[in-house]
Amino acid sequence: MEDITPGLLEKIQKQFYHDIEKSSIIKNFKKQAQRGKTSYSQANEVAQEIGKILAQSYSDNLSSDILPDGKMYYNIASRVLDPTLKEAYEMAADNAAIVQQIMNEVAGIGIKTIRAQIQQDNINGIVNRISSEEYFDDVKWILDAPVRNLVQKAMDDTVQKNADFHAKAGLRPKIIRRSSGHCCEWCNQVAGTYVYPDVPKDVFRRHDNCDCIVEYYPGDGKKQNVWTKEWKYEKESDKIEERKAREKNEFAIRIAEHPKMFQAYTPEGLKKALEKAGYEVKPLGRGSLKGIPFEKGGGFRVSYDGDGYLQYHPETNSHHGEAYYKTSSGRTGTKRYNLNGDEKND
Repeated sequence: MEDITPGLLEKIQKQFYHDIEKSSIIKNFKKQAQRGKTSYSQANEVAQEIGKILAQSYSDNLSSDILPDGKMYYNIASRVLDPTLKEAYEMAADNAAIVQQIMNEVAGIGIKTIRAQIQQDNINGIVNRISSEEYFDDVKWILDAPVRNLVQKAMDDTVQKNADFHAKAGLRPKIIRRSSGHCCEWCNQVAGTYVYPDVPKDVFRRHDNCDCIVEYYPGDGKKQNVWTKEWKYEKESDKIEERKAREKNEFAIRIAEHPKMFQAYTPEGLKKALEKAGYEVKPLGRGSLKGIPFEKGGGFRVSYDGDGYLQYHPETNSHHGEAYYKTSSGRTGTKRYNLNGDEKND
């Protein structure tokens, strides 16, 4: 029997990428992203567009008439659906990561963006369900709304992962779920504003054909004006609360006591975060990089808590074979860490 899978996969992928290239929604998003003026709302619209295009590609190229015995056998389903679902999800996840990076930069937050990864179980569920029926046309609806839902989930996964990462880095991210205005009662009930981590799990869930938008505001009660791209405190009380929190919990002390926080920052991002927190960031005071500014390839250091200091040493002229952070205080002693916050014993 002829293996029809390669031909089906080629047709679906060809139509999918052709329609992606033609989409005005996706073209506009790319233009806005290049200017640094896009938002989660736009990326969400693009994710919906990607899901619709993939679902249409399935609809136009898959039917009981062309499948052996009219059935989508498992070996066909896994080889056709697995790669195409991953491609669509990853495309949406890439767009979400672009938006998150832009939002981080606009907010002055030097934290790396976490890109969402698809859960294989989600793909397996669709593959197993579609291949369990004797007649494909009876269950082809599974390749419509559930597929669009899976692709859009890339947005929700990105929001959740970055909010969790930022919260661990000491920020106070906010999650906002917006109803599209014509949603069901369940959607209306979970819509609202939440301060992470006090976010119900249902906020990141969606049913088939759900058009709700889940957005993320990455820092300390600050919110983005989507038109001006300016960040402002939502309430003066939030600003006062943040200042009190900063005075109570010195940023450098928290990092020294919780070194895994290092992985949340690039060296440049940590330097900016320290400066923003009010520290005087200086070049290294000893060694071959003494007095060389960070911008010219040097490291940096800050003092804290009387006898404490935190410093970054780049890979250049490092005696430890790589870039590293060093913390020292009477409370924690002297320790070195790689950029992921793992302690170095060499």
